[in-house]
Amino acid sequence: MDDLSAVRELLSPPGPSRETVVRGRDRLLTEIAHERPPSRTPHDRPGRRAVRAARWGTFGLASAAAAAAVVLSSAPPAEPPPPDARTVLLAAATSAARQPAEGAWWGNKLVRGVRFRDPGDRYTLQQTATEETWLPTGKMTAPHWIVLRYLGVEPATPEDEAAWRADGSPTRWSYPYGNGGGLGGDSYEVEAAPGEARSIRQEDVDWRLLAAGRPLTRMAELPATPEGLRALLGPGTGELTANLGSFVLEMPVPAETRAAAYRLMASLPGVTARGEVTDQLGRTGQAIVYRDPADDRDKRLIFNVATGAPLALETLMPSGEPAQFTAVAESVWTDQLPDLPNPEPEGD
Repeated sequence: MDDLSAVRELLSPPGPSRETVVRGRDRLLTEIAHERPPSRTPHDRPGRRAVRAARWGTFGLASAAAAAAVVLSSAPPAEPPPPDARTVLLAAATSAARQPAEGAWWGNKLVRGVRFRDPGDRYTLQQTATEETWLPTGKMTAPHWIVLRYLGVEPATPEDEAAWRADGSPTRWSYPYGNGGGLGGDSYEVEAAPGEARSIRQEDVDWRLLAAGRPLTRMAELPATPEGLRALLGPGTGELTANLGSFVLEMPVPAETRAAAYRLMASLPGVTARGEVTDQLGRTGQAIVYRDPADDRDKRLIFNVATGAPLALETLMPSGEPAQFTAVAESVWTDQLPDLPNPEPEGD
């Protein structure tokens, strides 16, 4: 049963009960037995035979129609249309409000990816990296940690992989700088091989709400209503649309605040539902699409309706394929900072 089964059950027209179908079939068979045409005798006149034949033919058609009606009425109802964006967003808001969101540390592991063409414009490559943030929730201006790892480059699709193999399966690509010349020479290199993870300690950083640019020092400052979020992220619809998707994915928000963000998004114009889709990490979820005025491109937000957890935010090409994406690989609340890979030395 999928996330929206309750919605579909409410929208689906009920079919006849099994008892109704059985009673209708038994009644039909009884009537057919009683109306069985008599055998022909020498005393039958042509007119009488014609009347009986006509009567039987008429009843046969009616019986066939009745039987067809029983069969059709017992068929499963047609699948209702998928719920609209408001329905799925409000369902996600209800689920999100029930999730625990307490702990001394908030950890969020993102996978960021971008697609681009090879230098010869023969196939598309996908470059990915992880960005893991560990933030103390008591005071968000306190030192926190960021763990970065380059995951490398690979062909974006099986078709691109075939073209890449035909190109000799290169593991490095050289691209010229846009204006010719630049730091380190006239070009930069893109490596296919992944790199090692490194942990960076961030000191006295004033954590800000992404593009909104408004200082946030404590979790308690986050509003828990759509109206409060509108005032915080920007009163204009364009500014709200540009900020909400990243806000849901990348901020350590309490359960009530995430629910308020979904409800606010459900009230915005131009937000449409796209049904169930698969994100770049292979997970399925419900998707909504909206136009981001910041870059005038379509954005697709994918989330798990059953838990309210965001899965990914994608920037779409005109073809509908993602040009770049940010996916939430893991988001946790904990009372203890985990061991971090390759932390930089103190004082650096």
